[in-house]
Amino acid sequence: MEMGVDRVKVVVGNTGLGYYKEVGSYDKYIDLRYSPELFMIRRDDSGINIGVAVTISKAIEAVKECNQHGFHTEENMVYKKIADHMEKVASGFIQNSASLGGNLVMAQRNHFPSDIATVLLAVGSLVNIMNGLKSEELTMEEFLRRPELDSKSILLSVKIPDWNRLMGISSGTRMNLLFETYRAAHNP
Repeated sequence: MEMGVDRVKVVVGNTGLGYYKEVGSYDKYIDLRYSPELFMIRRDDSGINIGVAVTISKAIEAVKECNQHGFHTEENMVYKKIADHMEKVASGFIQNSASLGGNLVMAQRNHFPSDIATVLLAVGSLVNIMNGLKSEELTMEEFLRRPELDSKSILLSVKIPDWNRLMGISSGTRMNLLFETYRAAHNP
C-alpha cells in the first residue's frame, strides 16, 4: 500500500464479506444506503430501471410488479421468469440485505458466480456507471468484461429493457417465445 493512499470500500449491505471472508482492512467505507437516488425504481415504456442500492428482495418485487397486469404477453412472461429465478438466489436474509449492485460488482470484480448477472445478461440488460463527471451506459456483457471499477467509478443503476421494444415487436405481432432459466451457482 502506498503511503498516504487510503483503502476505500463502497458498500450497501456488505454481504460479500461473508462470501469472500476478506482479511484485509479498509481505511474508509462509503455506505450507499444514504444516497436516495441509488434506491430508485422507475418503470417506463423502455423498461424498468433499478438503482444499485435496492436490495435483491425489493428488485424481485419490482420485477414482479411489471408482471401484474394480468396479460399473458411474452414481455410479462420474461419478467415473471426473471423474478422467479431471482427468488432462487441466496437465503431470505441475504436477499433482504444484499444489494442488486453489490451482486453485480462482485460478479464483475471477483468473478462471483452470480445467477442474477447471468439472467440479466440473457435479457439484454444495461448498466449505468458514473466515471468522474461522465455517465456511461454499457451492456451487461460489456460491464462484466471490462476491468473492475476503480475508486473514481460507481455503478448507478441497472435497466431491464422492455422485451417487445428490445426485440422490435409491435403490439399486433403474434409470437411464441420460450425463455427458461436454470440455477447455475450453488448456495455456499
